[in-house]
Amino acid sequence: MTDLPDSEIRRRLTALAPSQLSDAMGRLNVVDSGIAPMWPSPGFVGRAVTAYVAPGDNKVLHELVPDLAEGDVVVVNGSGVTNRALLGGIIAERMQRHGAVAVVLDGAIRDALEFEEIGLPAYARAVSPAGPYRNGPGRLHEAVAIGNVVVHPGDWLVGDRDGIAVVPQGEVAEVLAGAEAKRESEEKQLSELRAGLLD
Repeated sequence: MTDLPDSEIRRRLTALAPSQLSDAMGRLNVVDSGIAPMWPSPGFVGRAVTAYVAPGDNKVLHELVPDLAEGDVVVVNGSGVTNRALLGGIIAERMQRHGAVAVVLDGAIRDALEFEEIGLPAYARAVSPAGPYRNGPGRLHEAVAIGNVVVHPGDWLVGDRDGIAVVPQGEVAEVLAGAEAKRESEEKQLSELRAGLLD
């Protein structure tokens, strides 16, 4: 674990791209590119609150809403099912009002325009008008697999238009240092290129 306060971690992660973070993690911990932004959002930084749901069923996602706090990212293993949405506009706005800064689903959403209107970044495999069942089962606050990456509750997620990097909470200080060094190297190369010092 790190002694860095969450506010500092969030500030420093906000200045980094998922690509830089992945480079600092050996080019690992990137969510499968099939899970993509459903609207061109500016990106997000937050800590994972996790759910594992039965395919096409969002019963436990309703139970999750009161557990959310400011800066959380809702991360859902929906088994990659795309013919039935797990989240729509109403529950998305409830999640946002409880503090969620993004939702990341290995599955589908619906009401994509409503996500954009309220400004909640949504990353998913698809959009479908077909609504979810609400029978269960499901599990909350456990490690989940999403897009070929394991996400534990409290891990940091950083997303932009390229995709999502997952930073394990126990490695965040090391990853920050590596990613910041990568950013400085890239900025130096760009500066030299634009000054005519590189071909």
